[in-house]
Amino acid sequence: MFEDRTQEQIKAEMLADIDQETGLSSMAGSYADATVGAAARQISEFYQALPAVVSMLFVDETSGGYIDLVGETYFDITRRPGTRARCDITLTGTAGTVIPAGTLFLTATGLQFALVDEVTLPAGGTVVGTLEAVQDGATYNVGPGAIVNMYVNLPGLASYTNEQADGGTDPESDAALLQRIQERRQKPSNGANGWQYRAWALSVPGVGDAKVVELAEGPGTVGVTLVDSTMDPASPEIVSACQTLIDAQRPVGATAMVSAPTAVEIDVTAVVVISSSTTPETVKAELEKRLGAYLADMIRSKYDVIYYGPGEDKAYTVIYNRILALLLTVDGVINATSLTVNGGTADTTVQPDQVPVIGSLEVTT
Repeated sequence: MFEDRTQEQIKAEMLADIDQETGLSSMAGSYADATVGAAARQISEFYQALPAVVSMLFVDETSGGYIDLVGETYFDITRRPGTRARCDITLTGTAGTVIPAGTLFLTATGLQFALVDEVTLPAGGTVVGTLEAVQDGATYNVGPGAIVNMYVNLPGLASYTNEQADGGTDPESDAALLQRIQERRQKPSNGANGWQYRAWALSVPGVGDAKVVELAEGPGTVGVTLVDSTMDPASPEIVSACQTLIDAQRPVGATAMVSAPTAVEIDVTAVVVISSSTTPETVKAELEKRLGAYLADMIRSKYDVIYYGPGEDKAYTVIYNRILALLLTVDGVINATSLTVNGGTADTTVQPDQVPVIGSLEVTT
């Protein structure tokens, strides 16, 4: 915006403004040249700092820390932290073996999980414990059997197998935080309307989006449905935290019911013709990325509305042809000789209390 406001340009303009009739020389090395040069440098630095002022006053996704500052100062909105994934782990070994709390287990890629509580192997030699990720993040939502190593192998512990880990979410992104700020500006809450319940829900760590039905079960009732930051159904821990927060702040006489939707898996099988510049694995990875973005946008559009009653909260549709278009526009895909979604070629209806999630995804040639 102020790229031309360099020290050299400002200095030249200032020297050109000197009235020659005063007898003051503007030649290089003169008193005026030396004095104006220092002043021009200070003025140029001021101009270079001005774009930051624009970012402070009119925040966007590039404003960085100013988004947090504006959100907290003017709207009492703070960035949601992430949450940690948890999973059950079956431990097998010699009866009486004690496995201390905090014992670290690892995935093949080095993700660390710690045993939440101390466990002792019983007479049968098998017990189930709980692991928690050592850091926040959706990356820790690993699949069954993904944990394969320990930092220190314990005598008496012969084997271990984990179940699916879930509940891990990333800290709120700049884009998501900015969206909450803009929503607060455009759709102000009044302490009791649907936007207020949505604002309460979106302040809970781990929540990615929240759908509000103002009269979910008649007068005095409000339904709040939550997905996490990955657009999957929110974990029981997130739902419980949101219920506690809303119960503490809701108006007297109102009953809020917080829940998570049911997941509807979208299974995709594709047979494609590809060029030599790509591979089925690359096509699969790109299709999974695009399909995830499509489903996430669909959920956001569904949730970014306050419904007056359950009759307004209608089913929505995952469109088969949209998925076909996503596949056909992947680089290197020449044609799709077969594409099935949930075993067929029809659109998939998603009920109001459900959200679509990626199930199995297979791409072959």
